[in-house]
Formats: sequence, structure tokens, C-alpha cells
Amino acid sequence: MSATLYYFDGRGKAEIVRLTMAAANVPFTHEIIREKKQFETMKADGKLLFGQLPLVEYEGQLLVQSGSMVRFFASKGNLLGSNEQEKLKIDILFEGTRDFNNFFMSYGFNGFNEVLDNAKAKALPKYLPIYNSLLNKNGSTGYLVGSKMSIADIGLLEVVLTIEELLGEKELEPYPEVQNFLKNMKSNDLISNYLKSELRPRKNDEKYVTEVKSVLY
Repeated sequence: MSATLYYFDGRGKAEIVRLTMAAANVPFTHEIIREKKQFETMKADGKLLFGQLPLVEYEGQLLVQSGSMVRFFASKGNLLGSNEQEKLKIDILFEGTRDFNNFFMSYGFNGFNEVLDNAKAKALPKYLPIYNSLLNKNGSTGYLVGSKMSIADIGLLEVVLTIEELLGEKELEPYPEVQNFLKNMKSNDLISNYLKSELRPRKNDEKYVTEVKSVLY
């Protein structure tokens, strides 16, 4: 059954949900929120438990909180690990990718170059060596934990794609395992199809920032 994702016309907090649904082979459509009236109506109708986006409608359920959505759809695609030890490690590494990704979430909202300069100075040297080492320790699987894709990989993919797009491939050159990981993840048919599709929004720009602010404020 197809899911319906409600969010702005950008990646933001919904991108990790999109990537997870793609990897879990859950079809979805995207309802773009462009006007404050749409947002206020959704809140008035009780669809947004905490008054915020994203929202996913799936099989009669209203799903909020992006982390909960990720785990829900990951369970349908066997992306949470094959035993309790794997599940714990995957969850820890996934949460690490969320901290890493947070350095880029305000791109455009707190300036463009300012956000990238801060991420380059503080986030890349902290997180990339850790994930590069973890990939190396897990051997030739191409994944962070075990021999199958998990939400830890999807979380890292989101950040590495952002680095590649906004800062350039050169920033990944000191981390060969991360480079190989990116190549491996991009070669996955489900991921590749999503990245090439119209369902993947553009990166943040002035238009997107203006649209989001007009809806929320």
C-alpha cells in the first residue's frame, strides 16, 4: 500500500523518511505544503499530534516524528538488524548520524556559507573518522553493521550525500571506506531509483527558505 508524505518542497526532516521508505520498497507520494492555510487546517483537523511536520498517512494511520517513521518503515524492510546486538548497535550508529546531520539542517536558514563552514570545521573531522573506521572494521560488506543494509547506513548516506553535494567529493577523499560506502549505497537499485526520481526534492535555496517561513511564521 502506498504512503502519503506531507512536507515542504524540500528535504529537511523528511528526507531520512523518504530514503527509508525507498530502501524498504514502500511506495509513496508527496503532498507539498506551500501555504500557511494548509498547515493550519491540518493542525485544526488533529492530524499533527505535536503541531509539526512531516506527517505520513499509511494504512489509515497518522505517523508523526521522523525517527518513529524511520523505525516503522525500516521494520517493514528488515532494516533494523537480525538480532538484539545488531539492533542496538544499528540504533546507536543511526542516532550518531542524526547528530552529524543536524550540522546541515539549518543550511539556508542560518546562512549558507556560515553553516557549511561550521560543519566543515566541527562535524566532518569529528564524525567521518569514526564512520570510516567502523566501515573498515566491518570488512568488505559495504555496510556499518552486519552484512545487510540498515537504518544506520541510510542515516550515514543522507549526510554523505549532503557533503558530496554541498562541499564536494574532495572532502571525502581522506576517508576511502566512506567513499566506497557511498558508491555501494548508490548502486542499490531502490536507493538509486529514488535519488533519480522527482520525489527527491532539491537542496535548500532561498525560495525554499522563504516558503517554509511563510508557512510556519
